[in-house]
Amino acid sequence: MLSLSRRLIVALSVLLPSFVAADAQDYPQRPITVVVPYVAGGPTDAAIRIVANRMSVILGQQMVIENVGGAGGATGTMRVARAGPDGYTLLGHQTGIATLPALFPHLGIDIEKELTAIGLVNGSYSFLVGRKSLPANTVPELVAWMKGPGRPARFAHPGVGSLAHLTAVMFSQIAGAEVNLIPYRGGGPAMNDLVAEHVDLLWAAPTLSVALINAGSIKAFAAGAAKRPELLSSVPSLQQVGFGATDIVFWQALLAPAATPAPIIRRLNAALREALAHPEVLKGFEDTGATAFPPEQQTPEAANALIHQDIVRLGHVIRDNKIQGGQ
Repeated sequence: MLSLSRRLIVALSVLLPSFVAADAQDYPQRPITVVVPYVAGGPTDAAIRIVANRMSVILGQQMVIENVGGAGGATGTMRVARAGPDGYTLLGHQTGIATLPALFPHLGIDIEKELTAIGLVNGSYSFLVGRKSLPANTVPELVAWMKGPGRPARFAHPGVGSLAHLTAVMFSQIAGAEVNLIPYRGGGPAMNDLVAEHVDLLWAAPTLSVALINAGSIKAFAAGAAKRPELLSSVPSLQQVGFGATDIVFWQALLAPAATPAPIIRRLNAALREALAHPEVLKGFEDTGATAFPPEQQTPEAANALIHQDIVRLGHVIRDNKIQGGQ
């Protein structure tokens, strides 16, 4: 005969799934906080705000953006990882989350164990651009110039551990050319110095580069994409010029604490997917050079798979080159 305590445990184990389902069915019942671990106004902040505004309408509760900067995005990330797994504290992050374990190993955060993806928000790519007076006009010509006398080339980037920094490292290694990597406090200052011809090369986001490319203020050599970009069809993709190994999508994603119940994740994912189909959201992305992922890549599983892929891929680059966060 079961003791009273054993009977209570059995009863709770039977009833708990129904309680979770009921909570998920009623979710959300109050505003949802979305932590963005960067300052307001940046690309991640802008993308998350665009989709959160539409999701607020769909869910019937406000999604409140809270910017929590610090430690290359680690401060806000850890806050969400340690939050209650009830669906009311979420994380809006980008590709940089995949670099945190390798850049900041002392933080003791395991992205894949402590967080789970709701879904991918959008993706974009960068352009490999150079100063206007560079003698090269194609990637093969650029590689030959980078290996020529009077180098190494001055390769700017917006900060240690940034995707532009890691892409510059990978591109120069595959090209077999030594470069002088010059860090800046953001893409804007780096681009200013490229236009002023104080540096030679930069991997730059469409929002920073497209207008300047069209104006002839800088040169475009390739797009960090799998195919020729629609924004600038005259610019080849990295795959087309034999550098497909450096093709890395800059993505944004919504995440939650790992123990968040699956029904709540599904509810949020459904709202996200509905938002991603809305014309206003798509237009907002288009204005920043980004696009929504195709429907088959909008699932939590697809997002978790991409995060895992980039943790492995970018982690190798960081560790192999002894890159440390906070440099």
